[in-house]
Amino acid sequence: MSDTNVARGLRVAFVCQWFAPEPVSQPTWIIEALAARGADVRVLTGIPNYPTGRVVPGYQAWRRRFEEVDGFSVQRTPLFPNHGSSALPRMLNYLSWAVSSTVFGQRLLRSADVVLVYSSPATAAMSAMRARRRGTPYVLLIQDVWPDSIFASGFLPGLAGRFARRLVNRFVDAAYRGAARIVVTSPGMRDLLVDRGVPGERVSVIFNWVPDGEVGTPPSSPGALRDRLGIPADAFVLMYAGNHGAAQGLDVAIRACAQVGPGRECHLVLVGDGVEKAALEEVAQREAQGLVHFLGSRPRSEMAELMSQADAQLVSLVSAPLFAVTTPSKLQSVLQAGQPVLVSADGDTARLVQEGGAGRTAPAGDVDVLARQLRALADLSAHELDELGRRGRNLYETRMAENIGAGLMMDTLRAAAPSRDAQPRKIRTSR
Repeated sequence: MSDTNVARGLRVAFVCQWFAPEPVSQPTWIIEALAARGADVRVLTGIPNYPTGRVVPGYQAWRRRFEEVDGFSVQRTPLFPNHGSSALPRMLNYLSWAVSSTVFGQRLLRSADVVLVYSSPATAAMSAMRARRRGTPYVLLIQDVWPDSIFASGFLPGLAGRFARRLVNRFVDAAYRGAARIVVTSPGMRDLLVDRGVPGERVSVIFNWVPDGEVGTPPSSPGALRDRLGIPADAFVLMYAGNHGAAQGLDVAIRACAQVGPGRECHLVLVGDGVEKAALEEVAQREAQGLVHFLGSRPRSEMAELMSQADAQLVSLVSAPLFAVTTPSKLQSVLQAGQPVLVSADGDTARLVQEGGAGRTAPAGDVDVLARQLRALADLSAHELDELGRRGRNLYETRMAENIGAGLMMDTLRAAAPSRDAQPRKIRTSR
């Protein structure tokens, strides 16, 4: 595995549509880990508008911008801001940034040793595919398998959806063929790509990781969250922190809280935002009044303290073949924090938690089973909950920790660009 000295000097152009100040932590964690191992990382991204579809104050959707974020040089290119549930605006959002990053980002990409594409959405690969024609190799880091991930929750149904799916399939296949290496974040995802004809020797499994100390700090005011929300001291608090989208199926957890049964009150705290938030608020008001609390988006700096005040964390996905091979990065955050986890999902996510003995699981979409498993967690003693958290932390440290994942990622990037190491060049980010 690469260490800092071996990795020093590698020039990496990191391509991702969503980046800070948008509430997406994984891209920042990845480039921080690469930089800590000596890589010179520059970022090509979009104008911040995720997850609401509204441009962050201080930015303009159609104006390029060059800036420094968290110590990294960042080039932002225009896009059509949107993250709604309507198909056409969403596709315009993806395609507008794919085109603008391809047109305006070539100078940055071609002066790198290797391009790392954070492939969610898959259209992010377009700029790297063009740069490859001039000799810059790229690595795909696949977080969501397209087109499955956009059509799994009913996005663009009917004839139009079938036509769009064929077009996206052709694009994704071309992106796979052109990639020097492909990284996926779960074993099931690797199997899926191999079944689709991607050579297995080009596909590596590297779990997402969480920086040391990012989560898991003891709460400075253990009862502050309960006091703030009016939750009884003896109630069980389940927390979900992340995107409130169709793929998460959070209505299942809301209904499960209402079905836990007499003698044990369970509250669900939802942190974040997304296109389904308004609908979820209606479900909570109608079916679980007083048991569900919406906190909205919170700064990354507050999350460790906030998470530590819950008794357990929820990881939730809807039932779909794609999500059975998906391991959301939220799982790593929970395991690294040493907190018990309640999983409402199928496949790899549930299997990892079961094998590690880190919590309880229920099939995706099954309200009754999830309610029983939530009640089972709520009935455990503090010592038993701590033991689940300890097992989860051990699972994370032995299979998913930053020192494992980042080292493998550096090895992958080096292997993708062996012929360019002898030609030092400065990465440019300005006109």
